[in-house]
Amino acid sequence: MLNTNRDLVYTLKNRCRVCYTCVRECPAKAIKIINGQAEVLNERCIVCGNCTKVCSQGAKVYLNTIDHVYSLLKNGRKNVAIVAPSFPAEFTEIGNYKTFVSMVRAVGFDVVSEVAFGADLVASKYRDLIDNESGKLYISSDCPAVVSYIEHYHAALVKDLAPISSPMVAMSRVMRKKYDNNINLVFIGPCVAKKSESNEVDEMITFTELRKIFEQEGITQKTVYPSEFDPPLGGKGAIFPVSRGLLQTAGITDDVFDGNIIVAEGRNNFQEAIKEFEDGLLRSQHLELLSCEGCIMGPGMSSKGKHYTRRILVNNYVQKKINSLNEAEWQKQINEYKGINLETRFEPKRKSLKFPDWKAVQKVLESMGKIDPKDHLNCGACGYESCEEHATAIVQGLAETEMCLPYTIEKLHNSVNELGITNEKLITMQQALKQSEKMASMGQLSAGIAHELNNPLGVVVMYANILLDEAPKNSQIYKIVRI
Repeated sequence: MLNTNRDLVYTLKNRCRVCYTCVRECPAKAIKIINGQAEVLNERCIVCGNCTKVCSQGAKVYLNTIDHVYSLLKNGRKNVAIVAPSFPAEFTEIGNYKTFVSMVRAVGFDVVSEVAFGADLVASKYRDLIDNESGKLYISSDCPAVVSYIEHYHAALVKDLAPISSPMVAMSRVMRKKYDNNINLVFIGPCVAKKSESNEVDEMITFTELRKIFEQEGITQKTVYPSEFDPPLGGKGAIFPVSRGLLQTAGITDDVFDGNIIVAEGRNNFQEAIKEFEDGLLRSQHLELLSCEGCIMGPGMSSKGKHYTRRILVNNYVQKKINSLNEAEWQKQINEYKGINLETRFEPKRKSLKFPDWKAVQKVLESMGKIDPKDHLNCGACGYESCEEHATAIVQGLAETEMCLPYTIEKLHNSVNELGITNEKLITMQQALKQSEKMASMGQLSAGIAHELNNPLGVVVMYANILLDEAPKNSQIYKIVRI
């Protein structure tokens, strides 16, 4: 079964270039800077995959599970793939979705079904939940990254998560009811968080990983014959991966006048909605939250796709699907599997870091030259929203003072000035040394000249002494020689 304790996101240290983009984009602040390099704290990570999407150097990567899928395909069990409905947004080069289905079969899967049917079941449960629970407000629970964020950092709101499984889990239960438990169940989709969401699937690979498998196995549109998804076939749930997809599938309105649903997607928006919901500011409003801008922009999708282009591709696929759908057969399948238990439970995990003593935070701020509030630029270059938040992270051991760009620049300027002063002193000392060398040379020359003069003068003095001894003391010669 799927191991939910794996380190799903990690850093390739030789590629990290100290830009702090991952720190800025991480909603859980699960990035620790050590010696200028970003390290993922997996015990805090909610596996949203934001860091893998924004890292221009490819230093942040998620766990590749292709090898495990290969091993599952060879163990003799029936191999079942359930495909997320966002696939049209990824495989844009494949015009006929039936060709894509056959390409997945060619990998080694005996059954290829669509998670859209699970989304149909989940949407129906959401509709019943909102219609029947008067006064109770819910937060959608279909995005595993959002669920993990609430469990870890807003434990008081765990009770408000809708007790309904995600479409992936719902479809896995449908497949296990249909084929028993003696199957290898693999989910294929755009979300990295799915790799640790549930033990009810045996493995999960992203669409980008599926692309690699196609390349490794030489599977192309020309090597397969088109085939339909295996039943049960999905209906309107295929719209699930776009913004408001859950609401549209469930037939729920978020109209400003009539609806009581607030939709928030993306790192900043979903966090802000949670904060306001927790503070009681969103009265009589349910929340539909997505960590990404729709699942079509998940970290398991190719990086260069455009949001609205992908949305149109999914919309076109859903329209064609609904127009060709055998509603009677679809309803028959819904009736067959609507009795499946789609309930789930969530538990607080409380991974919030303890807020440090304010004096320690203030000391760090002062060490970076932030004495007064006016010194707090809150520029965000460090990856944190405020100087105080950055200082707090430093005390908690998650950040370094060098991450503060203004502080580092000022420190660099001071170092340059000190080097300038040191250089001036060095020039002065060099000049003094040159002068000393000149004086030493002159001293050596003088000593040489004195030595050359002393030799003949010594002979003169010696003979003068002899003459002095021989000359009469009262004579003129004696006086001259003595001088």
